[in-house]
Amino acid sequence: MDNINGALAFQATLDIDDFNVSADAMERRIRRVSTSTGIEAEQMEQSLLDFAQKGAMYIQTYLVGQGMASLLQSIVQVRGQFQQLEIAFGTMLGNEKKAKALMDVMVNTAARTPFDLMGVASGAKQLLAYGVAADKVNDTLVRLGNIASGLSIPLNDIVYLYGTTMVQGRLYAQDVRQFTGRGIPLVKELAKAYGVTTDEINAMVSAGKIGFADVEKVLNGMTNEGGQFYNLMAKQSASLTGMISNLEDAWDSMLNEIG
Repeated sequence: MDNINGALAFQATLDIDDFNVSADAMERRIRRVSTSTGIEAEQMEQSLLDFAQKGAMYIQTYLVGQGMASLLQSIVQVRGQFQQLEIAFGTMLGNEKKAKALMDVMVNTAARTPFDLMGVASGAKQLLAYGVAADKVNDTLVRLGNIASGLSIPLNDIVYLYGTTMVQGRLYAQDVRQFTGRGIPLVKELAKAYGVTTDEINAMVSAGKIGFADVEKVLNGMTNEGGQFYNLMAKQSASLTGMISNLEDAWDSMLNEIG
């Protein structure tokens, strides 16, 4: 009996020792795995951090590169447009110095009006082609621009009507219809200037008695101080649309300077 009890006790001791050994081994295993996992986690975290940082750097480099590419493209484009205008003015005036002076005036006019530089320069080229003297181009353009602003019509429309009447030397019935169709009260103002009725003016037009000088005088009267269209470009420039246009002109001027 004692032998049996001794065997049981011995067996129990062995079992317990085996359990302790197994438990210790398991603990060591858990610690080793835990440590290994922690290191791997730290490594993975660092790898992710490195990847994110490098990714951000690559994205930033790409965006900066794209931005610079767009900026350079804009500089080249705007500078090219300015050069084309300068060449056009130089060709029409036959003098580079006068062309540069006129170009500077056009840039300044565009910056203070709701019209962009391309529109202003195009109007100036038309006026030069019609025979307006270089030193009168800007004043004429400002007057016509005030009318265009007041009636919300394209600047080139009024420049065309003015120029064709100038070349013709007189006013025709079809010209009257085009002025009237755009809201310009030319006949009414001519009647007021001559002290006659509008029907009489139409009759004078048909008879060829209304010359360009009459038209110019009436348009000047409508754009002088106190006239219906006086200083309207400056007022429209104060509007949101006008300010945006002026900002774009300022931006183009800066790009041209950089170019």
